Amino acid sequence: MSWLARLFAPRRREATRAAVPVPALRPDAAAPAAAIGQAPPAAPPVPLLCWLLGAEEPAAGPATAAEARALEAIDAVLAQPGLPEDLLPRAAALVPQLLAMLRQGDQLPVPAMAQRVSRDVVLTAEVLKLAGSAYYRGRGEAADLQQSISLIGVQGLQTVIARVVLKPIYDHAPGPWSRSAGARLWAHSEALAAECALRAEGVPVFDAYLTGLLHDSGWTAALNLLDRGGTAPAPPSEAFCAALERRAYRLFGRAARRWAITPAFAELGADTLRHPLATSPHPLAVVLRQAMPAALERARDETA
Repeated sequence: MSWLARLFAPRRREATRAAVPVPALRPDAAAPAAAIGQAPPAAPPVPLLCWLLGAEEPAAGPATAAEARALEAIDAVLAQPGLPEDLLPRAAALVPQLLAMLRQGDQLPVPAMAQRVSRDVVLTAEVLKLAGSAYYRGRGEAADLQQSISLIGVQGLQTVIARVVLKPIYDHAPGPWSRSAGARLWAHSEALAAECALRAEGVPVFDAYLTGLLHDSGWTAALNLLDRGGTAPAPPSEAFCAALERRAYRLFGRAARRWAITPAFAELGADTLRHPLATSPHPLAVVLRQAMPAALERARDETA
Protein backbone atom coordinates (compact mmCIF):
# COMPACT_ATOMS: atom_id res chain seq x y z
CA MET A 1 0.00 0.00 0.00
CA SER A 2 1.36 3.42 -0.92
CA TRP A 3 2.22 5.91 1.81
CA LEU A 4 -0.36 8.43 0.55
CA ALA A 5 -3.09 5.82 0.79
CA ARG A 6 -1.87 4.69 4.21
CA LEU A 7 -2.09 8.24 5.54
CA PHE A 8 -5.86 7.85 5.42
CA ALA A 9 -6.06 4.20 6.39
CA PRO A 10 -7.25 3.40 9.95
CA ARG A 11 -4.75 1.79 12.26
CA ARG A 12 -5.46 -0.94 14.78
CA ARG A 13 -4.61 -0.21 18.39
CA GLU A 14 -4.01 -2.48 20.52
CA ALA A 15 18.31 -13.53 33.38
CA THR A 16 20.67 -11.32 35.58
CA ARG A 17 23.48 -9.60 33.67
CA ALA A 18 26.86 -8.37 34.84
CA ALA A 19 26.89 -4.62 35.37
CA VAL A 20 28.98 -2.99 32.65
CA PRO A 21 28.94 0.81 32.25
CA VAL A 22 27.60 2.05 28.89
CA PRO A 23 29.95 4.50 27.16
CA ALA A 24 28.38 7.91 27.58
CA LEU A 25 27.37 9.67 24.39
CA ARG A 26 25.55 12.62 25.93
CA PRO A 27 24.22 13.05 29.45
CA ASP A 28 20.49 12.50 29.61
CA ALA A 29 18.27 14.49 31.93
CA ALA A 30 17.01 12.51 34.85
CA ALA A 31 13.34 11.57 34.71
CA PRO A 32 11.15 13.39 37.27
CA ALA A 33 10.04 11.30 40.18
CA ALA A 34 6.35 10.34 40.20
CA ALA A 35 4.21 12.44 42.49
CA ILE A 36 2.85 10.71 45.56
CA GLY A 37 -0.73 9.58 45.07
CA GLN A 38 -0.64 9.56 41.29
CA ALA A 39 -1.35 6.44 39.29
CA PRO A 40 1.79 4.59 38.20
CA PRO A 41 2.95 5.48 34.68
CA ALA A 42 2.05 3.21 31.79
CA ALA A 43 4.59 0.60 30.80
CA PRO A 44 7.15 2.00 28.34
CA PRO A 45 6.80 0.83 24.73
CA VAL A 46 9.00 -1.94 23.42
CA PRO A 47 12.25 -0.36 22.11
CA LEU A 48 12.62 -0.23 18.34
CA LEU A 49 15.67 -2.51 18.41
CA CYS A 50 13.69 -5.23 20.19
CA TRP A 51 10.90 -5.04 17.62
CA LEU A 52 13.37 -5.16 14.74
CA LEU A 53 14.96 -8.30 16.21
CA GLY A 54 11.62 -9.91 17.02
CA ALA A 55 12.26 -9.78 20.77
CA GLU A 56 9.24 -9.36 23.06
CA GLU A 57 11.06 -7.04 25.45
CA PRO A 58 14.59 -6.02 26.40
CA ALA A 59 16.57 -7.91 28.98
CA ALA A 60 16.48 -6.25 32.37
CA GLY A 61 19.59 -4.61 33.71
CA PRO A 62 22.61 -2.79 32.37
CA ALA A 63 24.54 -3.44 29.18
CA THR A 64 26.65 -6.57 28.91
CA ALA A 65 30.38 -6.43 28.30
CA ALA A 66 29.83 -7.35 24.63
CA GLU A 67 27.25 -4.59 24.24
CA ALA A 68 29.57 -2.05 25.81
CA ARG A 69 32.34 -3.04 23.39
CA ALA A 70 29.91 -2.70 20.46
CA LEU A 71 28.97 0.82 21.55
CA GLU A 72 32.63 1.76 21.84
CA ALA A 73 33.21 0.57 18.27
CA ILE A 74 30.34 2.74 17.04
CA ASP A 75 31.69 5.71 18.98
CA ALA A 76 35.02 5.24 17.23
CA VAL A 77 33.23 5.57 13.88
CA LEU A 78 31.33 8.63 15.06
CA ALA A 79 34.62 10.22 16.07
CA GLN A 80 35.77 10.16 12.44
CA PRO A 81 35.21 13.29 10.31
CA GLY A 82 32.80 11.50 7.96
CA LEU A 83 30.79 8.34 7.55
CA PRO A 84 32.88 5.50 6.01
CA GLU A 85 31.85 4.78 2.43
CA ASP A 86 31.40 1.05 3.04
CA LEU A 87 29.04 1.42 5.99
CA LEU A 88 25.89 1.72 3.88
CA PRO A 89 25.01 -0.35 0.80
CA ARG A 90 26.29 0.85 -2.54
CA ALA A 91 22.73 1.94 -3.45
CA ALA A 92 23.24 4.91 -1.14
CA ALA A 93 25.36 6.42 -3.90
CA LEU A 94 22.14 6.84 -5.90
CA VAL A 95 20.83 9.50 -3.52
CA PRO A 96 22.39 12.40 -5.49
CA GLN A 97 20.58 11.06 -8.58
CA LEU A 98 17.36 11.29 -6.62
CA LEU A 99 18.01 14.96 -6.00
CA ALA A 100 18.55 15.63 -9.72
CA MET A 101 15.35 13.83 -10.71
CA LEU A 102 13.26 15.62 -8.11
CA ARG A 103 14.50 19.02 -9.20
CA GLN A 104 13.42 18.27 -12.75
CA GLY A 105 10.10 16.77 -11.78
CA ASP A 106 8.14 20.04 -11.71
CA GLN A 107 9.73 21.37 -14.88
CA LEU A 108 9.41 18.52 -17.37
CA PRO A 109 6.05 18.16 -19.20
CA VAL A 110 4.06 15.05 -18.38
CA PRO A 111 4.81 13.25 -21.71
CA ALA A 112 8.56 13.72 -21.22
CA MET A 113 8.34 12.52 -17.62
CA ALA A 114 6.28 9.50 -18.68
CA GLN A 115 8.94 8.63 -21.25
CA ARG A 116 11.65 8.81 -18.59
CA VAL A 117 9.68 6.77 -16.05
CA SER A 118 8.85 4.10 -18.64
CA ARG A 119 12.55 3.23 -18.94
CA ASP A 120 12.47 1.76 -15.43
CA VAL A 121 10.14 -1.22 -14.96
CA VAL A 122 10.07 -0.95 -11.15
CA LEU A 123 9.41 2.80 -11.25
CA THR A 124 6.61 2.30 -13.79
CA ALA A 125 4.98 -0.36 -11.61
CA GLU A 126 5.11 1.88 -8.55
CA VAL A 127 3.54 4.83 -10.40
CA LEU A 128 0.69 2.66 -11.72
CA LYS A 129 0.15 1.14 -8.27
CA LEU A 130 -0.06 4.56 -6.62
CA ALA A 131 -2.45 5.91 -9.27
CA GLY A 132 -4.68 2.87 -8.73
CA SER A 133 -4.72 3.18 -4.92
CA ALA A 134 -7.92 3.96 -3.05
CA TYR A 135 -6.73 7.49 -2.36
CA TYR A 136 -6.32 8.40 -6.04
CA ARG A 137 -9.20 6.34 -7.47
CA GLY A 138 -11.57 8.94 -6.04
CA ARG A 139 -9.93 11.57 -8.25
CA GLY A 140 -10.40 9.72 -11.52
CA GLU A 141 -9.28 6.76 -13.58
CA ALA A 142 -5.91 6.41 -15.28
CA ALA A 143 -5.69 4.26 -18.41
CA ASP A 144 -1.96 4.52 -19.03
CA LEU A 145 1.32 5.74 -17.55
CA GLN A 146 0.93 9.32 -18.75
CA GLN A 147 -2.53 9.63 -17.23
CA SER A 148 -1.24 8.04 -14.02
CA ILE A 149 1.50 10.68 -13.71
CA SER A 150 -1.04 13.45 -14.33
CA LEU A 151 -3.27 11.95 -11.64
CA ILE A 152 -0.69 11.61 -8.87
CA GLY A 153 1.04 14.92 -9.66
CA VAL A 154 4.54 16.07 -8.83
CA GLN A 155 4.37 15.20 -5.12
CA GLY A 156 3.10 11.69 -5.80
CA LEU A 157 5.81 11.14 -8.40
CA GLN A 158 8.46 12.44 -6.01
CA THR A 159 7.47 9.93 -3.35
CA VAL A 160 7.50 7.05 -5.85
CA ILE A 161 10.98 8.00 -7.08
CA ALA A 162 12.19 8.30 -3.50
CA ARG A 163 10.92 4.85 -2.55
CA VAL A 164 12.35 3.13 -5.61
CA VAL A 165 15.75 4.79 -5.37
CA LEU A 166 16.16 4.57 -1.61
CA LYS A 167 14.76 1.13 -0.79
CA PRO A 168 18.03 -0.69 -1.69
CA ILE A 169 19.67 1.12 1.24
CA TYR A 170 17.64 -1.19 3.47
CA ASP A 171 18.63 -4.42 1.74
CA HIS A 172 20.05 -6.28 4.69
CA ALA A 173 23.67 -7.36 4.79
CA PRO A 174 24.57 -11.03 5.37
CA GLY A 175 25.61 -10.47 8.99
CA PRO A 176 23.50 -11.81 11.89
CA TRP A 177 22.21 -8.47 13.18
CA SER A 178 21.27 -7.11 9.75
CA ARG A 179 19.70 -10.42 8.76
CA SER A 180 17.55 -10.49 11.91
CA ALA A 181 16.35 -6.89 11.61
CA GLY A 182 16.34 -6.38 7.85
CA ALA A 183 12.87 -7.77 7.18
CA ARG A 184 11.26 -5.15 9.41
CA LEU A 185 13.55 -2.19 8.83
CA TRP A 186 12.01 -1.13 5.50
CA ALA A 187 8.49 -1.53 6.90
CA HIS A 188 9.41 0.80 9.76
CA SER A 189 11.02 3.36 7.45
CA GLU A 190 7.87 3.48 5.28
CA ALA A 191 5.69 3.88 8.36
CA LEU A 192 7.94 6.62 9.72
CA ALA A 193 7.83 8.45 6.38
CA ALA A 194 4.03 8.36 6.36
CA GLU A 195 3.74 9.56 9.96
CA CYS A 196 6.25 12.36 9.38
CA ALA A 197 4.31 13.52 6.34
CA LEU A 198 1.16 13.66 8.44
CA ARG A 199 2.87 15.94 10.95
CA ALA A 200 4.60 18.26 8.45
CA GLU A 201 3.44 21.57 9.86
CA GLY A 202 5.76 24.45 9.10
CA VAL A 203 8.05 22.28 6.93
CA PRO A 204 7.62 21.01 3.35
CA VAL A 205 5.72 17.73 3.31
CA PHE A 206 8.29 16.09 1.08
CA ASP A 207 11.15 17.12 3.37
CA ALA A 208 9.32 15.48 6.27
CA TYR A 209 8.62 12.38 4.18
CA LEU A 210 12.28 12.05 3.14
CA THR A 211 13.41 12.50 6.75
CA GLY A 212 11.20 9.64 7.87
CA LEU A 213 12.14 7.42 4.94
CA LEU A 214 15.88 7.90 5.43
CA HIS A 215 16.12 8.07 9.22
CA ASP A 216 16.54 4.30 9.51
CA SER A 217 19.66 4.43 7.32
CA GLY A 218 21.31 5.19 10.65
CA TRP A 219 20.03 1.85 11.91
CA THR A 220 21.37 0.16 8.78
CA ALA A 221 24.81 1.58 9.53
CA ALA A 222 24.57 0.64 13.21
CA LEU A 223 23.53 -2.95 12.43
CA ASN A 224 26.37 -3.29 9.94
CA LEU A 225 28.81 -2.22 12.64
CA LEU A 226 27.30 -4.77 15.05
CA ASP A 227 27.74 -7.44 12.38
CA ARG A 228 31.43 -6.60 12.17
CA GLY A 229 31.76 -7.13 15.90
CA GLY A 230 31.07 -10.82 15.46
CA THR A 231 28.47 -11.09 18.21
CA ALA A 232 25.20 -12.89 17.55
CA PRO A 233 21.97 -10.95 18.20
CA ALA A 234 20.21 -11.78 21.45
CA PRO A 235 17.52 -9.99 23.47
CA PRO A 236 19.34 -6.69 24.08
CA SER A 237 19.50 -4.95 27.42
CA GLU A 238 17.41 -1.86 28.14
CA ALA A 239 20.55 0.23 28.44
CA PHE A 240 21.89 -1.02 25.11
CA CYS A 241 18.60 -0.30 23.30
CA ALA A 242 18.56 3.30 24.47
CA ALA A 243 22.26 3.87 23.80
CA LEU A 244 22.15 2.33 20.32
CA GLU A 245 19.09 4.38 19.33
CA ARG A 246 20.94 7.62 20.14
CA ARG A 247 23.92 6.52 18.09
CA ALA A 248 21.76 5.39 15.16
CA TYR A 249 20.33 8.91 14.99
CA ARG A 250 23.81 10.38 14.82
CA LEU A 251 24.84 7.91 12.12
CA PHE A 252 21.78 9.01 10.15
CA GLY A 253 22.90 12.61 10.59
CA ARG A 254 26.28 11.84 9.08
CA ALA A 255 24.60 10.38 6.01
CA ALA A 256 22.14 13.28 5.79
CA ARG A 257 24.99 15.79 5.75
CA ARG A 258 26.69 13.92 2.93
CA TRP A 259 23.54 13.51 0.82
CA ALA A 260 22.10 17.03 1.35
CA ILE A 261 18.99 16.16 -0.69
CA THR A 262 17.22 19.41 0.23
CA PRO A 263 18.50 22.45 2.21
CA ALA A 264 16.37 21.57 5.26
CA PHE A 265 17.50 17.95 5.13
CA ALA A 266 21.15 19.04 5.06
CA GLU A 267 20.52 21.41 7.99
CA LEU A 268 19.06 18.52 9.99
CA GLY A 269 22.24 16.54 9.32
CA ALA A 270 24.33 19.37 10.74
CA ASP A 271 21.96 19.71 13.69
CA THR A 272 22.59 16.10 14.73
CA LEU A 273 26.15 17.12 15.61
CA ARG A 274 24.82 19.67 18.10
CA HIS A 275 21.68 18.11 19.53
CA PRO A 276 20.36 14.62 20.27
CA LEU A 277 16.94 13.92 18.83
CA ALA A 278 15.27 14.18 22.23
CA THR A 279 16.11 17.88 22.60
CA SER A 280 16.70 19.13 19.06
CA PRO A 281 14.77 22.31 18.13
CA HIS A 282 15.16 21.71 14.38
CA PRO A 283 11.67 21.54 12.78
CA LEU A 284 12.37 18.25 11.02
CA ALA A 285 13.73 16.74 14.24
CA VAL A 286 10.56 17.82 16.03
CA VAL A 287 8.44 16.14 13.34
CA LEU A 288 10.58 13.00 13.54
CA ARG A 289 10.34 12.89 17.33
CA GLN A 290 6.57 13.24 17.27
CA ALA A 291 6.12 10.63 14.55
CA MET A 292 8.17 7.82 16.06
CA PRO A 293 5.66 6.27 18.51
CA ALA A 294 2.87 6.16 15.91
CA ALA A 295 5.28 4.87 13.26
CA LEU A 296 6.28 1.88 15.38
CA GLU A 297 2.62 1.15 16.06
CA ARG A 298 1.80 1.41 12.35
CA ALA A 299 4.71 -0.85 11.40
CA ARG A 300 3.71 -3.44 13.99
CA ASP A 301 0.11 -3.44 12.73
CA GLU A 302 1.13 -3.83 9.10
CA THR A 303 3.60 -6.64 9.72
CA ALA A 304 1.36 -8.55 12.12
